[in-house]
Amino acid sequence: MRIKKFICFILILAVCVAALPCAAHETSSNKDEVLKLLNELEIMRGDPNGDLRLGDTVTRAEFTKAAVASSQFRHSAASSLSVSPFYDAPYTHWAAPYIRAGVTNDLISGYPDASFRPDNPVTYEEGVTIMLRVLGYTDTDFGAAWPDGQLGMADSLDMTDNIENTAVGSQMKRGDVATLIYNTLRCKQKNAQTELISIFDVSFTENATLISTSREDSAIPGDEVFTDMGSFKIRDDFDYSHIGMKGDIALKNNRTVIGFFPDSGAEPDERYVVYSMLGSDVVAYRDGAFEIVDIPDAAAAYDGTQRSTYGAVKSTLEMGDIINVHKSNGNIDYILFDKGKMLGPYTVTSESSHISDAGITESTKVTRGGKAATLAELQTGDILYYVPELDMAFVYTNKVTGVYEKASPNADAPTEVTVSGVTYKLEGAEAFKKLSSVGGAEYGDTVTLLIGKSNDVADVLTNGGADAPSMITGYVYAAGTKTYTTGDLKNYSGYYIGIAAPGGDTYEYTCDRDCSDYKNSVVNVTLSEGKASVRRADNPGGAGGVFRYGDGKISLGGAKVSADVKILDVGTTDKNETPLYCAVYPSRLNNVNISSGKIFGFTKNGAGEIDSLILNDVTGDSYTYGLATSVQNVNAGMSLSGSYSYLVNGVSYSAATSNTIFSIGRDMGIRLNSAQNPTSISNLTELDGNIEILSPSALSCGGRTYEIPPDVQVYEKTYSMSDEYTMIPISDIASAGSHTLYVYYDRLPENGGKIRVILAVRK
Repeated sequence: MRIKKFICFILILAVCVAALPCAAHETSSNKDEVLKLLNELEIMRGDPNGDLRLGDTVTRAEFTKAAVASSQFRHSAASSLSVSPFYDAPYTHWAAPYIRAGVTNDLISGYPDASFRPDNPVTYEEGVTIMLRVLGYTDTDFGAAWPDGQLGMADSLDMTDNIENTAVGSQMKRGDVATLIYNTLRCKQKNAQTELISIFDVSFTENATLISTSREDSAIPGDEVFTDMGSFKIRDDFDYSHIGMKGDIALKNNRTVIGFFPDSGAEPDERYVVYSMLGSDVVAYRDGAFEIVDIPDAAAAYDGTQRSTYGAVKSTLEMGDIINVHKSNGNIDYILFDKGKMLGPYTVTSESSHISDAGITESTKVTRGGKAATLAELQTGDILYYVPELDMAFVYTNKVTGVYEKASPNADAPTEVTVSGVTYKLEGAEAFKKLSSVGGAEYGDTVTLLIGKSNDVADVLTNGGADAPSMITGYVYAAGTKTYTTGDLKNYSGYYIGIAAPGGDTYEYTCDRDCSDYKNSVVNVTLSEGKASVRRADNPGGAGGVFRYGDGKISLGGAKVSADVKILDVGTTDKNETPLYCAVYPSRLNNVNISSGKIFGFTKNGAGEIDSLILNDVTGDSYTYGLATSVQNVNAGMSLSGSYSYLVNGVSYSAATSNTIFSIGRDMGIRLNSAQNPTSISNLTELDGNIEILSPSALSCGGRTYEIPPDVQVYEKTYSMSDEYTMIPISDIASAGSHTLYVYYDRLPENGGKIRVILAVRK
């Protein structure tokens, strides 16, 4: 009877306590319990002797394995690899499968020199960033300031609680790594309502009190524990010393206790509910009473992922807003606001009066396309959002130009539209008005969708309106006729043209005539009332020379080039061939001599800098490269035919021809216009001379050093007559004298080419 009375008392007490506010999730300073759970989930284990070695530093390779093991991609780490993720992490490296899985799923990345440095100690900021990516966050979520944005977000998510060393640049110890991973498991995944740990079929019952087991009450089954949150199954490893404690229960399949994390007794968060503003003071409700919030203006504050200060945002607080103050040792670590009104979307126009109407000034912090910017850098057609409490403007620049095909559920009240075969949701009222039946846009019109923060349509430029681009120069990758289905299921057909612009953006327009003859040509497209008029572009002349990139300056010959120049390299202008084009970064062209005949067109900005370039096959990067493994040509009188096998990035392909043959050789590097069903294949040029691998990124031949690009294809044969080829990392042939090397390039580096294929035959 006394036990039952005790249980009733505990239940009453627990109910009272449970009514208090609590954090989104609780962290734990009990490393023994943390490591026990991570061992259970096969994320972190001790050494063969069972030693957890909490004071040991953790390498990047070790951390990558633990991060992948704690993610939704934990089953994607292949047990064996034939391709190395990085030259210093060959496929034979014990962590290669995890590194490959981490890179493939955007959890980790290497260094600019194409290395991974697996044995380097992982730093605090690296570990935090990787675990944020495990939660689904990307670089666009963090802001421009590294690593403040990442660390601020991690703090706001309670990912860094109880980590002993949080200094930027510090090397993480196993104990802190375990704490970081555990805290991350307790966080909700981005855009989800479930904690990360749910991927293991594990959930937490928070703020639960362990009341009794069969040891305290014989009425309770021997394999259960009774709590104020219900009864749960326990296993042989259950720690009975936790009975009577309050904390978080880790449950497998919502039933079986696999861990318990007692409250540490740490200083509780201060939680205020804003009631009103009194001058510069905030009057708030806390613990049943009104008080003036006493927080220094300089205290760090976060609203979502954006860092500010309490003083900068407190004047915007309104009734009902929540202020959560996190403290340790009596000092404020940071503040979280449950706030939230973002104004917008606004479309930037030539007037853009809404910018001042919304309260945006020259002092407003602006990010455009994920980078810090100024109001002067905004462009017509940008989509802007404003957060008053942070005085920050977020500007998005994505646009989609294509043919308006369908509105759903109907044109009178569209919530989605289909443009050039892709369906988009509508976000802004302006988009709704312009794409609805009263807005003037009709099926078959060329429209430009202005894409907002959620990749939805915030606004639309229709029928070549005042803010729509009047002309675009680009490469025709498609042309002809298409048949579209309207909302009332009626079909219509019309002429169209697809354009690739400098930088690689693609556009689709309706035309008033068949433009098939322009396929694979560089053209000027002029819009008038939603229809495209097309003519071949003339080479403007006046540009050419050596392209220089470095020291913050870019030039082409004697002309200055804009830092944000957009470049397109066209592979073929033969309308009967497969279209070939690719976007090119300025760094790719460094020290390349580009003659005027290799330039289809360029434009200049108001400062007289070249801001767009269309090149005539300068880099060769739009082509496909591989190694010919079998060549059979038949030339019998009037009969020509061929049969070919080849490797492209380690994948085997075959092709056959009739009435023509390809003049290529077995075991030669080759260039193709397509891996599948190519219509042109040609030999690459072989380097002539003694070849020596200097490093994974350089080789020498004939007294000259050549760069080995990261995308080089290296194939190994065990002997010269073998029919078996294995794609291997470049690091596997770095040892002197182990292979006879055959190196193939498309053209010399100063002419835009590079080494494409290496055949290594074992000696």
